[in-house]
This record gives sequence, C-alpha cells and structure tokens, in this order.
Amino acid sequence: MQRHRPVRATAAAVAAFLFLGGCGSATGAPPGPSPEAAAGRAGPAEPLAPAREPSAADTRLLERAEQVLISRCMDRRGFPYAVTEAPDATGRSFPYGVDDIEWARAHGYGGRDERAAARAREADPNQRYFRGLSASGRAAARTALMGSAPVGLSATAPTGMTITASAEGCIADAERALYGDLATWFRVKVVTMNLRPVREARVHEDRQYADAVGQWAACMRAAGRPYPDPDASRQAAARFGESMAPAEADAAEAELAVIEATCATGTPLARVSQALDHTSGERLRARHQEEIALRWRLQNGALPTARRVCAPHGSQEHSTDAHDTAPKPRSSGGSHA
Repeated sequence: MQRHRPVRATAAAVAAFLFLGGCGSATGAPPGPSPEAAAGRAGPAEPLAPAREPSAADTRLLERAEQVLISRCMDRRGFPYAVTEAPDATGRSFPYGVDDIEWARAHGYGGRDERAAARAREADPNQRYFRGLSASGRAAARTALMGSAPVGLSATAPTGMTITASAEGCIADAERALYGDLATWFRVKVVTMNLRPVREARVHEDRQYADAVGQWAACMRAAGRPYPDPDASRQAAARFGESMAPAEADAAEAELAVIEATCATGTPLARVSQALDHTSGERLRARHQEEIALRWRLQNGALPTARRVCAPHGSQEHSTDAHDTAPKPRSSGGSHA
C-alpha cells in the first residue's frame, strides 16, 4: 500500500538515503581518513551520554554538523559540496487514511507540497553540480561521498531486510567523527529508522483496522466515491493530474481528501487506526528499547563535537540554500573530467 509521507526531507534523511544507496566506482586507492574521522575512531571522549531523546534543535545541530563535515571532506578530495539547509516541514503522514479535515481542505493529499519538494530537490546545488559532471566525474564524486562499494557496514532492520553500506567515503567519515563507533551507529540507525514501516504494517494487518476500513468504504460509497480503501482513493487522486490542469487537479484532490477525512472521522477508522498505531508503536519501542536508548546516547554524546564543528568560524564553508548557484568546481578536482 502506498502511503503519504511528510514532504520535509531532513539533512539526516538525505544523508541516510545517500549512505544506503548504491555506489559508483573509481580507480585508485581511496584517500586517507579525515582528521576528524581519524580522531573519531578512538571513540567519543565524552562520558556516557544520557539516554534521553534529543530535542528538535539538537537534531538540527547534528544534521548541520554532518553536512559541514561532509563539505570539508569533499573539499579535501577535490569536490565542492554545499552545506544546505533542509526545508521547513509542511507535510503530514496519513498511513491509514487522511483524518484531518482542515488539513485535507488546505493540502488535499499533499500533491502540491510534493511537487514543491521535487522542485527543491531539482534546485539543490549539490544535485545540480553532480548532474553537470561527466560520467567518470560523477562516479568519482559518488565514490568520494559514499565509498566505492556498500561493504564494511551491515545491519538487519526490523523488517527483516539486511542493509549494507560502505565504511569509507565522506558520509562515513562525517558520521564516524560525530559518533565514534561507526558500526554501532549504523546498526542502531538502521533499526530505529525502520520501526515505523513495521508498526504501520501491523496496523494494516489487524482485523479491527480491516473492519473499520469496511465502515469507511460504506461512508465513501454513500458520498458517491466508491473506493474500497484509502489507498484506492489516494491513487484516484493521483490520476487527476493526467487529465486536468494543475490548479483544477489540486482542487479535485482537496475535494476528495475532505470526503475521505470526513468519513474517517465519522466512522471508527480514525479512532481505531490511532489506537492500533499507538499499541503497535509501544510494543515495538519496548522490543527495541536498547537500540533506541543507544541511538539517543550516541546523539547526545555527539553534541559537543557538533557544536565545535558548527561554531561561527567553521559553519559557513560552502554554505548555501536551494536558491543559490551550484558550488563552483575546484582546480584540484582532476576527476571531474
């Protein structure tokens, strides 16, 4: 089942995507580790940090520090890398059907927000720079960023999937500098980032949810929208753009989303799905409390390093936003050709 996701992609999420993605190849031995990464291999010097969830500000600081460290590392390897800021959150997640009438009226299913996010990704200076490289230059830059192959790190997600990544490259160096034990950080990150899909899958498999969806579908039929489940109505909305102008499609999408939300709140669907989601989440958190606590400890332990990295004298390197021009190539980047 396709589910609506938040539009905002944090710097950490983008880094995780790059970290877990495929890698290009480049000849020659990889450059040596950065000074920060070399120091990080010895482990954090700070005492054991508390197992409390980092605040939103702390998380943004860690994301910013990782971006700065990646930029410095890429610069040493001959590639410019802009330190970008993640866009503000405008999206919502409705994995069990839209159940907020006012949000639906303003955003529909989030199609307009998703188009804006796609435009922001297209305008990202690093993406524009990499797209402008030759095939060999892109492979070299990708290897500098992510390592030559996804080997060296491995972890099994709660979904059962084994995820691997490279222990080399600038992303790995940046995370090693912040969290010290890269293998442990990778493991707890993989586990904690994959709790949500397991939680949502369990809700969708629950008989109570299926019964509630049946009552929702009856409400939708009465409203002239005979969709069997929220995924079907969402897919119908996604097709509006195939035959309508963007403004007309957005209006039609919002109209359908409001009907969906009205039926979700007017039947047991919203209440049942929220209760099941809470119960499933609590059980998963209890089962993986060790990994969650360890991730929080590593994040809190990395905050002093992040503050030093992001100090005013060191946080403006190649800093930009999505509206700035792409980073300029450096003469030392012989692999750009």
